[in-house]
Formats: sequence, structure tokens, C-alpha cells
Amino acid sequence: MTGFELRLWRKSLGWSRDRAAEELGVCLRSYKDYENAPEVKRAIELATITLSVQGLMPLMSRPQVSKSKALEMLQRMLP
Repeated sequence: MTGFELRLWRKSLGWSRDRAAEELGVCLRSYKDYENAPEVKRAIELATITLSVQGLMPLMSRPQVSKSKALEMLQRMLP
């Protein structure tokens, strides 16, 4: 994951840099450095996937979302 992709992830959630830093458990300065980096630490990349999955869980439990649709959503998130 690049810093640019991290920025896109944050913006897709509608989060500020402050919120993203808080959710990832890092200080704002570190988060800003990650967004400007050519490559993000693997731990941060995995944390973004985890936070994204947590956000999808309520959607996946809806009866109108099929297993195949839920699987498709998960596959789009993985690198």
C-alpha cells in the first residue's frame, strides 16, 4: 500500500487525518508521514483492512446481502 492509497482509504471513509490516526493508534505526525510515504508499513496496511472489515460487518449481516456479494466486497478490499 502506498501513502496515496492510504489517503484514498481515509477519504473513502470520510475520516479526517486526526480520526484515521486515532483509529490506527498512531500520532497525527506519524499518520501524516504514512500518507506521504512511497510505501506504508505492513502493520498499518493490515490495520486498514481490519478497520474496513469491521465497518462492513453490519452490512454483511443484512438478509438482502448474499454470501457472494459479501465475498465480493471482501475481495475488493484485499491487495
